[in-house]
Amino acid sequence: MSKKIMSVILALCMTLSCLTAAGIVAEARTTETAEVSAQATSVETGADYGLVDDVQDGQILQCWNWSYNGIKANMQKIAEQGFSAIQTSPIQTIKETTQNRQMSGSWWVFYQPSDFKIDTSSQNALGTKSDFKSMCDEAHKYGVKVIVDAVLNHMANNGDNTLSPTIPSDIRNDSSCWHSITTNTSNWNSRWDITHNCMGGLPDLNTGNSKIQNYEIAFLKECIDAGADGFRFDGAKHIEVPNDNENASSNFWSNVLGAATSYAKSSRGFTPYYYGEILDSTGGGQSIVNQYTNYMSVTCNTVSDNIRSQVNSGNASGAKRKDFCYNDGSQPAASKAVLWNESHDTYANGSSRGQSDTTLKKTWALVGSRAQACGMYLARPSSYSNQIGTASVTAWGDVEVKAVNQFKNYFVGKTEYPSSEGSIAYNERGTEGVVLVNCGGSSTSVSVTAHKMAAGTYTDQITGNTFTVSNGKISGKIGSTGVAVVYNAKPAGPSASVTPGSQSYNTDTLTLTLNYKNATSGQYSIDGGSYQSFTDGKTITIGSGLAYGTKTTVSVKATDGTTTSDIQTYTYTKVDPSLVQKVYFDNSSYNWSSVYAYIYADSSTNNGAWPGAQMTKDSATGYYVIEVPEELSNGYVILTESKDATSNRYPADGETGMALNGKTMIMRANHSWEEYTVTPATTAAPTTQPTTAVPTTVPVTTVPADKVLIGDTNIDGKITISDATEIQYHISEYSTLTGDNAIAADTDKNGTINIKDATVIQYYLVGLTESAGHCGEYTGGETPTTQPTTAPSGDYVYYYNSNGWSSVNAYYWSDDNTSLTKWPGVDMESVGNNVYRTKYPSAATYIIFSNNGSNQTSTITLSGANKIYKNGSWSTYNG
Repeated sequence: MSKKIMSVILALCMTLSCLTAAGIVAEARTTETAEVSAQATSVETGADYGLVDDVQDGQILQCWNWSYNGIKANMQKIAEQGFSAIQTSPIQTIKETTQNRQMSGSWWVFYQPSDFKIDTSSQNALGTKSDFKSMCDEAHKYGVKVIVDAVLNHMANNGDNTLSPTIPSDIRNDSSCWHSITTNTSNWNSRWDITHNCMGGLPDLNTGNSKIQNYEIAFLKECIDAGADGFRFDGAKHIEVPNDNENASSNFWSNVLGAATSYAKSSRGFTPYYYGEILDSTGGGQSIVNQYTNYMSVTCNTVSDNIRSQVNSGNASGAKRKDFCYNDGSQPAASKAVLWNESHDTYANGSSRGQSDTTLKKTWALVGSRAQACGMYLARPSSYSNQIGTASVTAWGDVEVKAVNQFKNYFVGKTEYPSSEGSIAYNERGTEGVVLVNCGGSSTSVSVTAHKMAAGTYTDQITGNTFTVSNGKISGKIGSTGVAVVYNAKPAGPSASVTPGSQSYNTDTLTLTLNYKNATSGQYSIDGGSYQSFTDGKTITIGSGLAYGTKTTVSVKATDGTTTSDIQTYTYTKVDPSLVQKVYFDNSSYNWSSVYAYIYADSSTNNGAWPGAQMTKDSATGYYVIEVPEELSNGYVILTESKDATSNRYPADGETGMALNGKTMIMRANHSWEEYTVTPATTAAPTTQPTTAVPTTVPVTTVPADKVLIGDTNIDGKITISDATEIQYHISEYSTLTGDNAIAADTDKNGTINIKDATVIQYYLVGLTESAGHCGEYTGGETPTTQPTTAPSGDYVYYYNSNGWSSVNAYYWSDDNTSLTKWPGVDMESVGNNVYRTKYPSAATYIIFSNNGSNQTSTITLSGANKIYKNGSWSTYNG
């Protein structure tokens, strides 16, 4: 944001903060609901530990085999170490005692539950249900979330492929509750085998059975009531997804998680965090991974274990992996990935147990510093022979782990750049931080390439050593741990946000959650109306009764009592659901068993790895259908029956897909590809017509006595921020604008004075003339000889359209702010001779030009104002 824009907005914010009179009532179309938070809201008792609200953004400490009281006793240390969540061992009823048992011989007992209830018996070394609740209460005091390891795929045996007599008879004696318990999975490429046979002799539940689902829903609800904030699902890949391969499907995940989420929202006002255990691969490729990630995040053991192996062998190049791939090449998105340095399985089976804490902490520095992916750290016991329930402060409490965790929490939302040079693997976050790991040893001096880091002086948060970035190099000394966490930590200021962010919606209403961080209160405004106070987690509903095409803006800000955040504005557009771009497929002449649509714009922009996303049957038309992502509206489509289909796909392998051209299309018989017109849906008239807020003044109808300068509210011959302030006083009833003052204040000439008129003056003052309404114009009387102070011309960037694109868009951003525009960016204005231009903020660093999102350029570094990008290089634009 430029200094000029900042000064104007700050001035207005200061004015608003001084106004205490009753504000304008929000428009009648806006209603509020009672949900408290989109995530479990924590109440901290002491210092702010810098923990994140969304578990996916932070780190989980797996308190493996720890008692609830042991976790509770270490909660402050956990928070101080920067862990935003803890994970318990499974808390379900167990088949045999774990009291006075060693971890090495009995840890597995927790993974053979005999019932779907929190264990309340004295034979459980983890503790009682009341202990669990007390532990959850303590966690929430420190802002720490509680994740429960839940075993929903199978139950306890009495020897391989048998049923334990401790299982309730209502389940044990009902054959419909079980898959074949005598057959173990043997074909790991068959989804039927994986989901319908036993995992290592453990009796496999029929998770498609409504009785089993109801038992498990009740258990999740019991955990939520006791204080759980989320769940890890053991053996998740062994539970089928709704559109699974080989007719293995069931509605388990949609029913069970749908019920749990609904209950959590209604009872405690939050949405639980879910992640599932997937080891090696799902056995069904990318389409199955995509279905799991519709419901949860997933573990990426292949990448995690490989990074640890590469670190252990001193191979920095191998340790810098950027992907999240399973063995078959499928992978979740980064925002749905969970990485670890080791897991309880790799510790228990010995594959990681023999590796040093140094290797584990170096591995953590790499996986734990990743952007978007959640990190899970196993709290190793001090000895594998410890009794179950023992809580040990081992390497998880070391300074390197704390530094990495705080680094990750600090850089939430920033980009990443993993790389390596020599023995050093490192990850740059944004332009102000880097984690460096010496895979070849301990203390060493480094000088590695700065791909993103800005020039300056930084501090290693482990040793206090000084690092410098100069002439494209990061230089400094890594300490004896072999890890350096380099950045200059700054106290976080207040901020406000709305979830979901700016988007289109095709329902009648849209519910938004308002949040703030590092603040004591927040305010929001709808469509430029007066600001209303909100508490963190407040929800509002917009859209009721609005016509399709209506845009609603929601602006938010927050304060800590001293500092007020920048105003963040979000835009929501109501669209006709019948006009959402889609692809249809008439299967009547093809008779494919399933239909997938691979939609792409280039090699890296698509709707998922091949074969794309599975299409669903539309009951209204009888055709298969899929919505087209906005960024792919001008992309291409390949339709296929399956990942490996050769004849049942079109176009053929190696051929370009069918062009979308921004339209809804259908493929009929004989590969006919044509535009498809859906009959527009009609919206029923609301029973109560929406009303608009009553304006604070009588409509402006006065004829000006003299020539009036629109925007010059105080009639002093110039337009300044004071004129916007006069409007603020007017709408807050501190003063009243009449006569020529009122005419000048009506900047959009709509006959009323409201907050939008003050906003228009702001636009005028910062040079956004296209949004400045009638500011600077005269009305009535004679035009004065001295013209008013005019708006600055602003900074333009120019593009020479040598490709003959029908339109040109500019998408610009910076390392610190990737939300300056929304892809494909702003429409550029033609100035003739194939030259297009647009204004851009000085905060922007990079730009991509495209033809409405397709045929785009590569990422280009901006070269300054009034430059033209032509034939691959920048030059000064001279008209």
